[in-house]
Amino acid sequence: MKNKLYILPILIGLSLALGLILGRQLANFYIPKPPPPVPMPITDIDTVPENPYKVKLGKLIDYIEEDYVDKVNTDSIVDLTINSILRKLDPHSTYISKTDIQEVAETMSGKFVGVGISFYMYNDTIAVIKPVEGSDAMHKGIHFGDRILMAGRDTLFKKHLNTDKIKNILKGEMESKVDLTIYRKSSDSIFKLSIERKFIPIRSIDCFYKVNDTLGYIRMNRFAETTTDEFTSALKALEKEGINSLILDLRNNSGGFLNVGIQIADEFLHKNKMIVYTKNNRKEIEETYATEGGLFENKPLFVLVNENSASASEIVAGALQDNDRGVIVGRRTFGKGLVQSEMPLPDGSAVRLTTARYYTPTGRSIQKPYNLRHQRRSFEIDEASIPDSLKFITPKGKIVYGGGGIYPDVYVPIDMKPETYMVNEVLNSGLTNFFLFEFLDKHPLQNRKPSKAHFITDYKISKEMLKAFAAFLKNRRIQIDFNRNIGDISKHLKASLAEIWFNDNVAGLIRNQNDFYIEKCLYYYETKHTTVSPHKTRTIKRRAANL
Repeated sequence: MKNKLYILPILIGLSLALGLILGRQLANFYIPKPPPPVPMPITDIDTVPENPYKVKLGKLIDYIEEDYVDKVNTDSIVDLTINSILRKLDPHSTYISKTDIQEVAETMSGKFVGVGISFYMYNDTIAVIKPVEGSDAMHKGIHFGDRILMAGRDTLFKKHLNTDKIKNILKGEMESKVDLTIYRKSSDSIFKLSIERKFIPIRSIDCFYKVNDTLGYIRMNRFAETTTDEFTSALKALEKEGINSLILDLRNNSGGFLNVGIQIADEFLHKNKMIVYTKNNRKEIEETYATEGGLFENKPLFVLVNENSASASEIVAGALQDNDRGVIVGRRTFGKGLVQSEMPLPDGSAVRLTTARYYTPTGRSIQKPYNLRHQRRSFEIDEASIPDSLKFITPKGKIVYGGGGIYPDVYVPIDMKPETYMVNEVLNSGLTNFFLFEFLDKHPLQNRKPSKAHFITDYKISKEMLKAFAAFLKNRRIQIDFNRNIGDISKHLKASLAEIWFNDNVAGLIRNQNDFYIEKCLYYYETKHTTVSPHKTRTIKRRAANL
């Protein structure tokens, strides 16, 4: 019995020992629980870290909106910020506000929808200077001197309306109609006309005419969507009249669409001649070459340029000069050789951002150094002072010069004193048109249109008109020595009269009489020098042109 009492504890002890041994053995086969999975990064666009500079600028705008002591127009602040940023980049990257974008688009498209009148605010009333050719206003008989009192229910007189407000009232949807209430002074009558709004062209070709029996002239003021068609039409009209040589006037043409400039250059160059190439920030080069079938590939050509000829104008001049085509006459061009791409912004505004540079076929960069952005650099160069790095050779061995802009084959020195320059600025400002409206309105007997032939050759500006113009300028505190500048003043008044009585072609012909640039072309044309020898230019004494 006693032995039985010891058996139970022994069995329990053996069981515990066996359990310990088995536990240690099993521990060698334990597989621990895997750690929790590591979260994978989320790549949703909303969680991508923002550009710290964007955050900084946005935070500043928030602070101004929420905490600034005075009420602030946030849009104006943003516009200023954008302009400040773009000014730090280059002289030509620009911001176009949403209020200006429509007008810019119309200018570049070459047309807008409107009633088709040229007007002048006279004594707080809209006075018609002339209807636009081809407009419904012209077809319905609106003419010089008419006052527009109302457009529909909108009263337009005695309201101190600015030009933009008036334009917004007169513009509208294509083929929409507006009832104009008109006062005609000559008959002392008031009547209504229903005018249909149509596309009104913004002309790229200011004028074209024959200089002499075989030499034609075309002035181009911009490179817009309609420019190529306008140029083609003008050139064909001149060729029908017998011209076999051409002056293409690009003075004061600030540019426009790159592709349009290329199209114009293409009309003068043979197939496969390079026109221009561009290079972007990735060093990618895009070359453009002439196609076949140009309108004026083999005939004598002169191109007029000055310090205000820029961008697409410089592409045309550079392409022709580097391909030994024609004679470039004038002064070094502006030097705007940066390609702008228009990029829309969310609020309807846009930026024109520089995305590449223009280069002429010989490799000249058209862009002038940024440190010369406020300098016109209209001076004659000394070949000996130009470093070799800025000299380029055309296929026929002519030296052309880099450094920004296009230096002409035939240089035209500045031909005016400071006073004369001021006179030209005043006369080209549009004041002559405003004066003539007031003068002819008060002196209807002098508003008698002569024949075109008589007007061009024999018409003289009266002493009465000159005296009235002097008083007109004096009232605006503009001082001009009439005795010393009577010739230029009379010519500009006559050209402005031509715009009212005839058309822009007659006006251009009058305005270009005794033009020094055209006289240079006439010298080369009459002496049959339609190309310029390498390394040489001529100084031509001033003489009267036969226009």
